[in-house]
Amino acid sequence: MMAAFFNTNKMKTVLTIKAIIRWEQLRGKSFSLMDYSDRDDIEALLYTTTICSGNGKPCTFNVFRQTLSNERLTKDMLLSLEKHTVVLSQFQRGREMAVADKDTTVPGRVSDIVATLIMAGLDPHFVYYEMDICDIGLFINAYESRKKEEMESARMWTYFSMLPHIDGKKMKNGAKDLVMFPWEEEEARIEAERAIKEDSMRFEEIMKTKKTDYYGK
Repeated sequence: MMAAFFNTNKMKTVLTIKAIIRWEQLRGKSFSLMDYSDRDDIEALLYTTTICSGNGKPCTFNVFRQTLSNERLTKDMLLSLEKHTVVLSQFQRGREMAVADKDTTVPGRVSDIVATLIMAGLDPHFVYYEMDICDIGLFINAYESRKKEEMESARMWTYFSMLPHIDGKKMKNGAKDLVMFPWEEEEARIEAERAIKEDSMRFEEIMKTKKTDYYGK
């Protein structure tokens, strides 16, 4: 049965984006929750990386699991996958998809991120078969940066179109008085905290200064 489905002489398991998406669909959870000590997770990953790499005829997960009784085949697949992931890990600056608190935060799925990138214009074939998981963060950052620029530009043109009909002097922050975006609110919060900290340090320095420094002995 094993030989009927797979070319055992050219067994290759590559962690493509499509394989990751199929894994999420099969396991019903985010790839960031992949547990390498969980046998079901590992077997599912071997299955999706194998069928998405074009190794032989398609088969169901249950049929594939029967082939894992062949220790040599399983070892070859694990070694092939390990070599590929070790290379990719060099370019992964921390796990972008990781979740700091799994109890309170629902981790995002790679499939959802990929769908967003494709709808934004990225070539589907490139995404599924050529883009590595360590590159997702780069494309997401570029996508978010472009979206911010588009939203800020739209707000500015709205502000200019309204300006002849409103009292611009009352809008001290210009276009930001129309609407403030979440990232601007975060920047404002950080700036406010910085100002408070500087004021506190300045006050502490004043309190440490002796009165004689001002009035003489």
